[in-house]
Amino acid sequence: MKLDQLRAFIAVVETGSFRSAADSIHKTQPGISAAVKALEEQYGILLFDRNSYRPTLTAEGHAFFQQSKKLMSQVLQLENLGHDLAQGTAAPLHISLSQMALDDDCMSRIKAFQTHHPEIALDITTDHLHGVQEKLAKNKCEIAIGPRYGLDDRHAFIELNKITMMAVISPTLLVTLNANDAKIKQQSLHTIPQILVSNTAANASENGHQYVLPTGKRWYVNDFQAKKTLLLHGLGWARMPKHCIEAELDNGHLVPIEVENFTSQNQLPIFMIRLRHQTQSVQAKLFWEKMKRFSHLNDGFSSD
Repeated sequence: MKLDQLRAFIAVVETGSFRSAADSIHKTQPGISAAVKALEEQYGILLFDRNSYRPTLTAEGHAFFQQSKKLMSQVLQLENLGHDLAQGTAAPLHISLSQMALDDDCMSRIKAFQTHHPEIALDITTDHLHGVQEKLAKNKCEIAIGPRYGLDDRHAFIELNKITMMAVISPTLLVTLNANDAKIKQQSLHTIPQILVSNTAANASENGHQYVLPTGKRWYVNDFQAKKTLLLHGLGWARMPKHCIEAELDNGHLVPIEVENFTSQNQLPIFMIRLRHQTQSVQAKLFWEKMKRFSHLNDGFSSD
């Protein structure tokens, strides 16, 4: 088995035809066919059912494809590491942070890690909802930190802390609702936009939001800062991470609300996440262990 054969096989699966595979990896179509045939003959299996118009994976082919993708992911990581070492530089540690996770706890952990290991470069991106796990799935990061959206047995994860999510509104807009009861009825909010942060996953079939009124106006923004700005200007209501609006709650520019038959406030666990099959770099392993052992008692890492 050769890597070029695996690349050819994966390309056929992902592009849907031998011709498209040849174009995508700059090989001839006969070369692609020969590579796939060599794999089939080596293991005595059929990878594709060729009776249909387009090549369709057999059961054996599907299993072979899953493992091939894992192997090629590891090969890519090794190639990138080799290039970095040849240039005399260590590859940065790529981390995807959920916008929800940017609280004092998470920031203190990361700051403590950088203080203890200034030689490790961190490449941090922020995402929302399923976009965090998508970065892992596409090998664009080694570690993600965020809520439990889309996690399954492919992921290893540990809980770091919990954040408080709460529904809030500006007091000037609340007055217009004429809400006399302790809880606001859902229909009272139907004419007021519920402001949501867009899911950053490129391939999400749904918007990914769990706490949305079934009917009513909705506005989507790119981040929580834009969400807070709209809230402060009385342009809607929303669920927000409490740590993002502490000052606004204290000065009364935003007030909590309880909506009938709706999760207005809850505790949301934040996890550190990685892929089980992915080979972790030395930097990623060190980051994982240090973040897990962080203690607020000494603003650093415990020794156990």
